Amino acid sequence: MDVSGWIGLGVVAALGVAGASAMPALLRDARRRQKRGAGGSLSGIAGGMDAIWRPSAEEAHAQWEAQVELPAPAPTPGDGGDLDGGPVVIELPGRNG
Repeated sequence: MDVSGWIGLGVVAALGVAGASAMPALLRDARRRQKRGAGGSLSGIAGGMDAIWRPSAEEAHAQWEAQVELPAPAPTPGDGGDLDGGPVVIELPGRNG
């Protein structure tokens, strides 16, 4: 094997060692994200695959997200709220939380 072959083999081996040594940190990060409720590192790929292979599931997920992420109601002129008097609490009808 010539010099370029040995260099290529060394690069592949170094990438393998680096990937194996980084795996525990990547798994810890994925677990931390899942505990916080954020998607894992592969959630974007899974969402893309749903859009391709199961469009009805992707549409149902989009509708669920739209229902969960309700916008805060806009104040009306007759509300009479005081923004300088302390913390502002916005109550959403129909939600216990």
